[in-house]
Amino acid sequence: MFTHRQDLQFTTVPEHPDAGYARRLEDVLGGQYDEIAVAMHYMFQPWDMHVPGRYRDLVFGLGSEQVANIEMLATMIARLLEHAPAGVLDTAVRLDPTVAAVIAGTDLEQALAAGAGAHAADNPWKVASSNVSRNLAADLQTNAAAELDRRMQLSRLYRLTDDADIRYLLSFLLARATANQRLCRSVSADLKQEAPLQPTES
Repeated sequence: MFTHRQDLQFTTVPEHPDAGYARRLEDVLGGQYDEIAVAMHYMFQPWDMHVPGRYRDLVFGLGSEQVANIEMLATMIARLLEHAPAGVLDTAVRLDPTVAAVIAGTDLEQALAAGAGAHAADNPWKVASSNVSRNLAADLQTNAAAELDRRMQLSRLYRLTDDADIRYLLSFLLARATANQRLCRSVSADLKQEAPLQPTES
């Protein structure tokens, strides 16, 4: 199913190292509404479809695209951290209380998602598979909602940087999230129209 090419689709290089912004990108890569979770959700749906066809191919294609998005973000994070002097991290800690909390050992996702209260350690593979309802129309609606969450986070990240190359990468991811959201909504609507009417009880 996968074919990997060594040359990246995007060869964007940030203007300078930025440990603080790298931390923000890490949250969209592996946070609560993250690229990794969305990719796994897309993957589990077609793995659970036993009948080949255009819908299975569609969702597999979306999942494969998400894996590529993960590679793009992970590469940009590595480039933002590459050659970053210690002073960059010190400045990020001083200017951004979120980064300071993370460096001090606070789990940012736990603080935001659970209000710093008790929070069960989730297994991301289990969470991704349990979100698959086996109702394709409903799953595609869930996909559309996940794409909306991605768009919100990516838009916020876009506004937090003036780096042209980072913005170029984020604008591509935003465009893909928008297209995916519309596609999932459209296919879900088509499936609902194709579904046979269920007899009503008198």
